[in-house]
Amino acid sequence: MLDKKTDILLAARKLFSEKDFTSVSMQAIAEECKMSKASIYKLFQSKEDLLLELLSFNQKQMVAAASRLQENTALTPEERLTQKVKMELEGFRRNQQFFNMLTYGNPKLHNDRVKQHIHQTRSTIICWHRDSLIQAYGETILPFVWDLVIILHGMMREFLMLIKIEEKPLELDPIAEFIISTLNQIIKNRETRQSLLPPEAIELYIHSASSYKPKDKSVLLSESLKELHKGISSLSAADYDVDELTSAAAMLEEEAKKEEPRAFLLKSLIGYLEQTGVLTQPVSMLKTLLIT
Repeated sequence: MLDKKTDILLAARKLFSEKDFTSVSMQAIAEECKMSKASIYKLFQSKEDLLLELLSFNQKQMVAAASRLQENTALTPEERLTQKVKMELEGFRRNQQFFNMLTYGNPKLHNDRVKQHIHQTRSTIICWHRDSLIQAYGETILPFVWDLVIILHGMMREFLMLIKIEEKPLELDPIAEFIISTLNQIIKNRETRQSLLPPEAIELYIHSASSYKPKDKSVLLSESLKELHKGISSLSAADYDVDELTSAAAMLEEEAKKEEPRAFLLKSLIGYLEQTGVLTQPVSMLKTLLIT
């Protein structure tokens, strides 16, 4: 079940990125993941429900990758922020249409539930940017942090447009470094420490993302391991070696919680679980948190 659901989500994201949400039918998604449309409707009642699940799936992946970067003490706070910006640029390049829908909205989406969820997702990303800036520069930027968020978004938007029309792939490292360098200069040379934005200008964003609480790596790891164990327990013993998979998951959990987990063992255990082909979603999350 987990594998089928993830396959459908990945197929939908691919098609939404190549075209757009309104142009992609459930039949097209079914053909992309080589299953019947009826099988998809067993898991998702509508294309809108599928989209909502995909938004949640993408957000979890983003938060997991960001949490892993934040815990990388080998990087300076500025380097971590640079890597987060690069990660976002890479995500846009892979899924341009889907990213456009999240970032700028789509007037063709008339379903209020979908519109509200997309707005909340965009607001969550904005709050994530705010928190990333505070983590990088400290609480001294708090009085004008929203100004910096707007400036960051403005730069990101223009570079995303360049990526969208690029004839050959642009180097993303120099772009990310330029964005952070510009923010550094703005913070260094800022004459006033008060925000130029009125509170009401950002009130809607804060309100719609008020339930957003960044999760640290340990929380995400615990949730992913729980989902992995649940997935294994749902497998048929006639088709899979459930005992071996359970043992591998237990070893992975034990190793991951050590102060200095052995990288080779994590890779080996995740590789084994990945080869089963039926635990894609939790294994992908664990791979993001522990290896990639």
